[in-house]
Amino acid sequence: MEIDHTYRGREHSLIKHELLKGYLQKLLLIVGTSGTREITYVDCFAGPWGSEDESLDGTSIAISLGILKGVQDTLAAPPYSIPSLKLRAIYVEKAERRYQRLASYLMTNAPPSIECHALYGDYSDLQDDILRMCGKGFAFFFIDPKGWKDVTIPKLRKLAARPRSELLINFMYDFFNRFIDLPSLNNQVTDMLGKLDESDRQTLAARLPKDRAAWVVNRYRECLKAAAGTEGREKPRAYHAIVKDKDKDRTKYHMVYVTRHPKGIVVFAEQSEKVDFIQRVVRIQTARERSGQRGLFAPEQEAEQIDDGRVGLDMVEDYWLKLLDTEARAFDEAVLADMLESQGWQISDFQQAFGRLQAAGKVENIDARGSRKRHFVYFDKAERLRKTR
Repeated sequence: MEIDHTYRGREHSLIKHELLKGYLQKLLLIVGTSGTREITYVDCFAGPWGSEDESLDGTSIAISLGILKGVQDTLAAPPYSIPSLKLRAIYVEKAERRYQRLASYLMTNAPPSIECHALYGDYSDLQDDILRMCGKGFAFFFIDPKGWKDVTIPKLRKLAARPRSELLINFMYDFFNRFIDLPSLNNQVTDMLGKLDESDRQTLAARLPKDRAAWVVNRYRECLKAAAGTEGREKPRAYHAIVKDKDKDRTKYHMVYVTRHPKGIVVFAEQSEKVDFIQRVVRIQTARERSGQRGLFAPEQEAEQIDDGRVGLDMVEDYWLKLLDTEARAFDEAVLADMLESQGWQISDFQQAFGRLQAAGKVENIDARGSRKRHFVYFDKAERLRKTR
């Protein structure tokens, strides 16, 4: 794959936007065919960022408008034939010059069939206006600030608590981690993670960098779910994708996703896995360009051989064996969502580990017909699994 020139020097934005594109399109198609007649997309830090081109290619503004128009056209045509679906986009920007550019762009480029609004100000101050404009339909909030103080729980509480909503939040862990131990920022840290007692701080201090990041983001996820509350038929859920620095083997930020539907977790996890592969390719290409060496294999081939610090399958096998019993039970997408949330692994980790256990005769999918080489469990079909001994 070639890196678009608009992303040169900001490859991490490519990964973020690939995640947004891949997930948002699928989400809106699912929501649009569920009976919903009104969908609102809200970009709380619209920018435009990182693009001097008048087309704003490579920005979340142009990307989201393209997705919204594509979904609208798809759903209006057979076999769906849903012409009455109302799509709305709200773009918020607090810097005056960027807001002026945003408003001008929307005036000349927004599709006439999509209701578009540019709001000037801080999204946290405008939340009542934003929520009123969203109406009672489905809303998706994309929250992508330049720092971490703009995504504290108090600032997100109203959006998170809104029924029929999903949030995708850029949690700038790399920045946050530099300040988490500073006494002068205790209040801000509490707004992110809740009150940390001495035991929590000892836990953080004792953890290796990777484990420390996992602890922090999981704690943040739990705080977001608590803020979302229990209103509605489904409980709040959260998952996250990791975006690494293009040059260093460390986490740059986490894209944290909040939903109330297990299908959302599964679809987001699928897209996260695809993006994980893309960012391995990008990091290989970046390293080659810096060194001037071409490599024996294509970046995509090399990326397939890198696990990038993923969990060992032995650990996933142990998890399966503890989860299963000799009496078969159905494993549907709600169960898979629980597994993804609790462990933070990828769907392919669960599939590969089950396949190895099945080959060893330790587990069985009693609904499987014929040989399977990759998808050993179809969770969307609620296949029944059991331990054989």
